[in-house]
Amino acid sequence: MLRTTTARGIAALAVTATAALALTACTGGAEGASGGKADTDRLVIGVESDLAAFGYDPIRYGTGQRLLLEGLYDSLFVLDKDGKVVPDLVTDFQYNDDSTQLTLDLDTSVSFSDGSPLSADLVKQNLDARGNPDLSGYSNFASGGQNEISDVAVVDEDTVTLTFAAPQPGFESNLVLPAGAIVGPTGAADRGSLDSVPDGSGPLEIDADATVKGNSYVLVKKKDHPAAKDYPFDSYEIRPILDPQARVNAVISGDVDVANVAAETQQQVESAGVGLATNGGTVMNLIAFDKSGATAPQWGDPRVFQALSMAIDRKAYVEAVHPGEVPTANALPADNPGYLDDLEDEYAYDPEGAKKLLAEAGYPDGFSFDFTIGQGSQRDLEAIQPYWAAIGVTVNLKNATSTEESFAAVQTEPIGGPIPFTWTNPAGNVFGALFGFANFHNAQNPDIQAAAGALGAAKDDDARTTALQDLNRSIVDSGWLIPLFEQLAPWAYDASKIDEPTFPGAESFPLLASFQPAS
Repeated sequence: MLRTTTARGIAALAVTATAALALTACTGGAEGASGGKADTDRLVIGVESDLAAFGYDPIRYGTGQRLLLEGLYDSLFVLDKDGKVVPDLVTDFQYNDDSTQLTLDLDTSVSFSDGSPLSADLVKQNLDARGNPDLSGYSNFASGGQNEISDVAVVDEDTVTLTFAAPQPGFESNLVLPAGAIVGPTGAADRGSLDSVPDGSGPLEIDADATVKGNSYVLVKKKDHPAAKDYPFDSYEIRPILDPQARVNAVISGDVDVANVAAETQQQVESAGVGLATNGGTVMNLIAFDKSGATAPQWGDPRVFQALSMAIDRKAYVEAVHPGEVPTANALPADNPGYLDDLEDEYAYDPEGAKKLLAEAGYPDGFSFDFTIGQGSQRDLEAIQPYWAAIGVTVNLKNATSTEESFAAVQTEPIGGPIPFTWTNPAGNVFGALFGFANFHNAQNPDIQAAAGALGAAKDDDARTTALQDLNRSIVDSGWLIPLFEQLAPWAYDASKIDEPTFPGAESFPLLASFQPAS
C-alpha cells in the first residue's frame, strides 16, 4: 500500500527549490538574470503537432498530448518530476493478495466545471466508458484488452474497487494522465461536449476567446483554484508548429519561448546562442511479431534475430537517417541501471558474424520475407534493407494501403517497427507490448518472464538493477526487440525567459508546471 499526504499537490513536486525562492509573493514575478523581473505574464510553447486535434476529451489521446491536458485535468495517478507514478486524485490504494483487485480511496475535495465534487460514482462512470471505441486511451481496459478491467464497483462515496480479468500488479501505472484523467459529470454524460469544452478539475482552463483551434491554445488559471499557484506563469499558450525548421526559427526569433525541436537541429540551436535541454530514454526498435516460427520456421530461432541485429551498421544508419540520435544495441536506455556495455560489443556491426549465425541456424543461403512499411518507417527500412541483403536476407518492403493493413501485419509478418519504448514502466512494455499486442502467436520466453517477475518483486536497488540487466539481456538475446537508436528529446528555450527545462524520467515532454521563470 502507498499513502500520500499531499495528493492535490503533485504539480508542486515539479517546482524546484531554487525556482520557488525566485518567485516573490509581493511582486508575483521573479528576478531575471539581469537583475530585473522575469516576465511571468505568458509562456509561449511551440510543439510539433496539434495537441487537441480531437477536442478536449483526454481519453482520446496518448502521452504525447499530456502537456496540454495536465493543467486542465486531474488524474487518478500522475508522473512526478522524477518520472515516478504517484497518486493524484487517489489518496490511498491497495491490491488484494493476488493482484486481481485494486481499491482506490479518492480525494473528494476537488470539484468540476459545474461545481460538483469528485465521487466514486463519477470514477465508475468514467471507467465504465472503456468499451467506447472512440476512447483509445481505454482500449487496453476494455473486454479482451491486455489490461482488461472486468468490473468497477463503488464501495462507498469515496472508494472504488477495480477487478481485473487477470492479475495486474503495478496497474496504477496505467492510470496516469491521460488514461487516468477523470472527466466531470457533464463531459462524462456527453463525451461529445468535450469536442469544444474541457470538463476537468485541474487548475487551468481554456481561454475560449484567445484560442484558435489547431493554431493556438491559451490556458489560464482558474480563479481561487488551490493548485493554480503551482503554475508560475499567468497563462500558457501552446502553439502547434508542424515544420521542424519553423519551430527552430520561432525560438531563435523569440516568437516562442520554448519548443521541442528535431535532433538534427541541435547544432543550429546551439550556434544561435539559444538554450538547449536534451533528454534521452526512448529507444527505437524493430519488434518481433513472430517469435515462434508461426509464419516461417526461421523465426523460432533467436540466432536469426541476432544475425539481423549484427548485420546493421547502426552508426552509419543513424547518421544517415536520424542525425543527432544515439545508436544503441541495448533495449534499455543509457542512463537506466539495466544498461549493459557488453551488448554494444556483442551486437556491434559484424556482417561476417551474422552470416555465421544464419548458417548455424540452418540458413546459410539466407531467406526472404515481407515487411509492411508506412510513411514514418519507409526511410528506416530502405536504409536497413541493404545491410540484410549483404548477409543473404531479402526483405520485400510493402507500403501499407490503410491503417488496418498496418495493424494486421502483427498477425502475418515476422517483424515491424521501428517502434519507441520508454522504460519508466517496464511491466507495461513487457506485458502490454512484448507479451501483448506484439505477441499474436502467444510465444513464451521464460527468461524475459523471470526477469520481469524479479523486477516486480525487487525490494532494493541492487535487486532492481540485477533484474533490469537480466531483462535487457533476455530481450536483446531473444531478438524480441532489435534496438536501433536512443531517441533524444531536445527542447530549445529562451534562457532569459525560463530556466533550463527538466523532464520527468525518460519522458520527452516536460511537465507543464516544471517550466520556471528565469532565475
